[in-house]
Amino acid sequence: MQTDVKGKINEKKLAFSNTLLPLFEAVVNSIQAIEEETSTKPGIVRINIVRSEQETINFGRPEILPEISDFHIEDNGVGFNEKNFESFNYAHSTYKFGKGGKGIGRFTWLRAFGRAEVESHFFENQNWHLRKFNFEPTRSGIEKHTIHVIDEAPQRQTIVKLRNLKQEYRKWCNNNPEDIALKIIEHCFIYFINKQCPRIIIKDLGNEIVVNDLFTKFTNGQVKTKEVKIRDNVFKLNVVKLYSNKLDNKIHYCANTREVLDDKISIDIPELDDFLYDAEGNKFSIAIYVEGAYLDANVNDERTSISFSKGEIDFPDQTSQEELRKTITEKIHSDFSEQIDQLSLKRVEKVREFVNRHPRYRQLLKYKPNELKRIPSTLNDEKLEIELFKVQQALELEVKQEVTLELKFINNEEDSNTFNEEKQALYSKIIEVGNSKLSEYVIHRKLVLDLFQKLLNERATERAVHNLIFPLQSLSDEIGFEDHNLWMIDDKLSYHKYLASDKSFKKIDSIKSDSNDRPDIIIFNHPFVFSNDSKPYESIVLIEFKRPMRDDYLDDENPIQQINKYAREIIDGEAKDKNNREFGLRSNTPIYAYIICDLTKKLQAYAKDGGYRLLPGGDGYFAFNDNYNMYVEIMSFDKILKDSKERNRVLFEKLNIG
Repeated sequence: MQTDVKGKINEKKLAFSNTLLPLFEAVVNSIQAIEEETSTKPGIVRINIVRSEQETINFGRPEILPEISDFHIEDNGVGFNEKNFESFNYAHSTYKFGKGGKGIGRFTWLRAFGRAEVESHFFENQNWHLRKFNFEPTRSGIEKHTIHVIDEAPQRQTIVKLRNLKQEYRKWCNNNPEDIALKIIEHCFIYFINKQCPRIIIKDLGNEIVVNDLFTKFTNGQVKTKEVKIRDNVFKLNVVKLYSNKLDNKIHYCANTREVLDDKISIDIPELDDFLYDAEGNKFSIAIYVEGAYLDANVNDERTSISFSKGEIDFPDQTSQEELRKTITEKIHSDFSEQIDQLSLKRVEKVREFVNRHPRYRQLLKYKPNELKRIPSTLNDEKLEIELFKVQQALELEVKQEVTLELKFINNEEDSNTFNEEKQALYSKIIEVGNSKLSEYVIHRKLVLDLFQKLLNERATERAVHNLIFPLQSLSDEIGFEDHNLWMIDDKLSYHKYLASDKSFKKIDSIKSDSNDRPDIIIFNHPFVFSNDSKPYESIVLIEFKRPMRDDYLDDENPIQQINKYAREIIDGEAKDKNNREFGLRSNTPIYAYIICDLTKKLQAYAKDGGYRLLPGGDGYFAFNDNYNMYVEIMSFDKILKDSKERNRVLFEKLNIG
């Protein structure tokens, strides 16, 4: 039976994450060829990186290297003698079955590269031979094959040139030679812990990296071997402390001495999303390379996945990836418990510091400690709050479900008394979860009032004061409940149907008007639920701000006249609902107006001329305009600040922030 090589190549696409797999396959072939026979002990594998002649545009950044186009892999192994060449010609050849060979690794070459050129000097039948051929995406695959006897050769030598890395893979190919060396170590780790491992050398732009030396440097020779058993399956663990700036902390599942896939240890030990430190203070990460007959037997032909058992395990020779991972991480947790405990303290302390600044999450320390330990310690404050918010939402839902469940069983007063006695812990949980959010909101109010006082002391602009209470040029639908501070004037103002801030009448949806006049804030309160009239508003609120300490009003800037003008525009205009359907205002719809300013001499004169009366505290004026059914209150900034502090005083004192 013959194999259509082109069809074999086209049947599967090489994932971009496996762009270096063809190089790994070639390197492993070289190692296995050296294991058969070599003129040098240990053998040598040289990898020459060939880069694109066209320089990458780097805009003044010389550290950016040109793209890699070729890899040339040279070894002094046994070479392409007749048996090896015959094996190469058969897909799924069993020639290297004893070494875990699948017989199809070479097909990955042509999934990422245009072709492979092979040149091999080998000794066979008492003669030196030179064999050359190309491996190309054609039906037969082998092209330009030649072989002849040569007089002599200095040594065994085979060169495989992986030519013309396809354009779609170039940007996914590791471009730094040291990164490539680390990837080779990861993939071939089991070979490197063998003292007979060939010397593997990477040459790039005149520089050389001895991959074996890099392996020794990063592992410090600290590779320990352990064994775990899951039912009938035995797994060998090679546990290494990796002294590299590249964080690992992974379990590498190997089949036939090669890495196939990995798992993050942090899935089960969340603390290990960061480096550990040894007794000398040197940072390291943990890499576990797992071997076993089960993995060898269940790896796919391309060595890109392992068929672990799924779901419930029925037979003793089965193993799931999850249970293998958990068994391994239990060993790791036991062996590195001291370092992991230190990381756990560091993680919790970071969360605790953040919670001290954001008390709404304080109860999570009590009710969700395990979830907090799972939050990565490397997050910045913004991302940390996102994670805490997720845990907070889960806790609030949990409390709600618990309360709902418990209330289902209260049918009479006796049940209620029993509930009160037995569910104190649930009561405490409800209160703590609610209080944490309330605490943060109370602190927010205190900070807003402190800022407001600072604005007044510095004689800030009208816009600054306005913006603090409600953002300029915005509508209520655009602003969240906690994003404005109308509570400073009156807590009831926070609950309204529609609000427009610094918008002209002709741009306000709830009023049909062509006027360009812009009230600072206009509020339409919710309609009455029970009313014979068509869609009446409960009330309308007008708020007008003036600059702190302003006393240069012109007659046409008289704020009392401005408020009257706005009231006329509302009454004369046509109100509309959210569906843009017009309706008339009720004749007795009340209008509440607030003029917020400093009580300068000129302002006081306007108030007296308009028949306004002094408020009982002497820090403002009030009047009722029968013509517009409008109550007007002139409030000083000092009154706003004093009243706001008084209304919130008990809350501030409870939190010791008075």
